[in-house]
Amino acid sequence: LPPQTWGNDRFVRFMKHDEGESFRGVQGFRQGLLTFLGVPLDLRNTNGLRAAVNTFGKFHHWISDDPYLVRSLVFASFFEDV
Repeated sequence: LPPQTWGNDRFVRFMKHDEGESFRGVQGFRQGLLTFLGVPLDLRNTNGLRAAVNTFGKFHHWISDDPYLVRSLVFASFFEDV
């Protein structure tokens, strides 16, 4: 939609609920548990896993006290593969 005047040289632009950056109301969007295998130990922290997940979804949290160092369990939001 075109920008609407809001006064004092300000404008607002309305977008459809299923378009635009960071939309969540679209069918096919999921939240779930991801398993990363073989993450190097120096990258096996919140910032390293967040950087990896944010390339395709949204990082929520991870299980940092998992006794198996070969895997990292991450809770995230991501698009369903259609």
